[in-house]
Amino acid sequence: GIMDIYDHDAYSLQLVNTYGMDWSLICVGTMASTYLFRGQFTAAQRSVDFLTKQMQVIDEFASSTKVMSRGTVSSYYLRLFDLSSAYDISSGIATTQYGYFFKEHGTLQERLAEKELALQNSEAFADSDGGFALLSILSSDNIYEVQQKRSMLRQSAETLCDRGVEAIQAAICQAEVRNLESSPASAEVVGKQLQFCQAGLIYLNQTLSQNDANNHERRKNYLLCLHQKAHLLFWHQKILQRLRDDFVDAPVNDLLELEGKEMDQLRQCWIECDELSKKYDYVYMQLLVGKSFINLKIDEAVGEELITNALEKLTPSDRTVAEELLTRIDT
Repeated sequence: GIMDIYDHDAYSLQLVNTYGMDWSLICVGTMASTYLFRGQFTAAQRSVDFLTKQMQVIDEFASSTKVMSRGTVSSYYLRLFDLSSAYDISSGIATTQYGYFFKEHGTLQERLAEKELALQNSEAFADSDGGFALLSILSSDNIYEVQQKRSMLRQSAETLCDRGVEAIQAAICQAEVRNLESSPASAEVVGKQLQFCQAGLIYLNQTLSQNDANNHERRKNYLLCLHQKAHLLFWHQKILQRLRDDFVDAPVNDLLELEGKEMDQLRQCWIECDELSKKYDYVYMQLLVGKSFINLKIDEAVGEELITNALEKLTPSDRTVAEELLTRIDT
């Protein structure tokens, strides 16, 4: 394969000068993600280890290959819930001294890794959405209209990475919801949680509703978005109920008209996710959905069955990695 024949000194600068980037390394990052989704954890880690080694010698200023690869590897570690590694590899992307095509995507990835690690360590963060103005979408036309003509960045990110721009924006919104759980309860705080929840769902709708959202190249992004949507629907129901019960005089803006529909839509997301995962052998997603059924106490029996069936498909070495992964999934 690519990793067996690749020679940095012989090929890297030649590829950069001809094609603008060292596309062989970009492909290795995409391969790692695909191996991960198929439950081939050992092969995935081999690809990431190779990519990490190459990042130590690649010319940072010859192209954006290195900084883009850092975002890809960070996302990979987030998928494994190894949040320290995800944070370490992405740290500094936002302060890169030159502009590059994927910088918005990489900057969002860095901020998400930072927030996820803080939440794991029970460290509240006070900078809201980090200057990304994520709630601005609540006053845009995107609430009701799907933008089919999106930028090339958004299309490329969903092809080359396991999560596109809107998916990361939605993940940061969910991190904000979880972060606000540590604040003293008030109508204002719970109302802000609802806003972040609504914003996240709108971002996900933008990517899930694309005409080619579920094609072969973007299916990993599509599946993760379905999974994220299910979690945000769970939060939406929980937050609205809290507003109704604990802050009866507070105004409630059910902007997306989801009240009472959340659980049905949540199950639809996970059913579609499971069906696609079985069809395309994305064992990782079956593990993720199964653990979510258990953690959120939606249907623990269904969750256990999904996990058991997924584990049976794995080699002994990959099964060991999967079992360790399941102990780390806490959301």
